[in-house]
Amino acid sequence: MPLVRYINAFLLSALLATTMNHDSYADHAASADALNTGYSVLILFLEDEQYLTVIRRAKLILTFSGISDASEQLVDDIADTSEDALEQFDELADERPPLELKAFSDNMIGKITFDSLRSQTAREFIFDSDGFEKNLLLSQHKILRVISQLASQLSTFETSQKRIIWLQMISERYENFYQQVHKHIHIDEPEETT
Repeated sequence: MPLVRYINAFLLSALLATTMNHDSYADHAASADALNTGYSVLILFLEDEQYLTVIRRAKLILTFSGISDASEQLVDDIADTSEDALEQFDELADERPPLELKAFSDNMIGKITFDSLRSQTAREFIFDSDGFEKNLLLSQHKILRVISQLASQLSTFETSQKRIIWLQMISERYENFYQQVHKHIHIDEPEETT
């Protein structure tokens, strides 16, 4: 499960890396295109994150078992922040220069793979009866860092001051969420045998 999310993040990060290299920024059109692609990936991640509460509640309804109160609060905070971030983005997208999100082609192998991984991950979250909380936190541990770093990198190429502030806020909040999840995941060390 966490591996699926990690691969998912890796694929989109690789897509972004190929479009956001510094050499392409010499040409303004390539610069705008790369920035639009970067935002498109960021928005895709935020859209997935906004449904964490729905996934958590669906699991509760299907299995009559929830997650710890601390994890529930953290997951809901991530989902709420993602929903708010998407609303804020809608207001900022028209700032000069306006952004045009890229619709990734359904025939593109990266998009097909991404959609398949998202579907598989959702099924595993809902139907895997053991380890739901652990799997949810581990998947967040990977994706939150990707969102934070992606927003940080986009802010270095952005020209709109309002969007720079928004991206920096996104980067800081998701890094903070990452740190919270990191502290929340606990692995018992094996006992020493003498």
